[in-house]
Order: sequence, then structure tokens, then C-alpha cells
Amino acid sequence: MKPRQLAARFALFSLAVLFCAAAASIAEACPTCKTGFGERYASAYGWSIIFMMAMPFTLIGAFAAYVFWSIRSKAAAASAAGTDEAVADLVRRKTASGVPTQPPVDA
Repeated sequence: MKPRQLAARFALFSLAVLFCAAAASIAEACPTCKTGFGERYASAYGWSIIFMMAMPFTLIGAFAAYVFWSIRSKAAAASAAGTDEAVADLVRRKTASGVPTQPPVDA
């Protein structure tokens, strides 16, 4: 790179940094950065940021809790259906209604 091009790029970069520094002192980025809005608005702005940051975690947590509850309730139902009492009751009901409980034996 030629020294003249390097100097031109450095000058352009310096101008950009100077412009950003000057614009930052003029601009009011947020109520917590400037004291012109007062303490009440700055506090409200801070709480709104906290709630916005918490919302994704709340939604993901609620979905995970729903999935956990759903799987756990289905596992409990399957466990209850697989007990010996439940199987014996099913055999009694099928036998009483005339439904065979064992497959036929081919002789």
C-alpha cells in the first residue's frame, strides 16, 4: 500500500471516529445515560429492559414445564396400567364378556 493511500485512509478513519465521538455527546442514547429525563423514567426504562430480557426464559421454561408434566403424567398412567391388578381386572372383564384372553393353540 502506498504511503499516500495509507494517509488518506487514516484521515478518513480519524474523521469517522471524531464524528462518532461528537455525535455521541449530542445524542441522548437512553434515559439511563442522560439525567434529563429524571429518575422516574430511568427506573421505568430499567425495569422494562429486565422484563424484556426475562420473557424468552419464561416462555422456554413454561414450555419445558409443560413437556415435563406431559411426559410424567403419561409415564404414571402407563405405570398404573401395567400393574398386576390392572391386568387381572382386564382379564376378568374380557372373560366375562366372552372375549378370549389367550391366542388359540394350533394342534
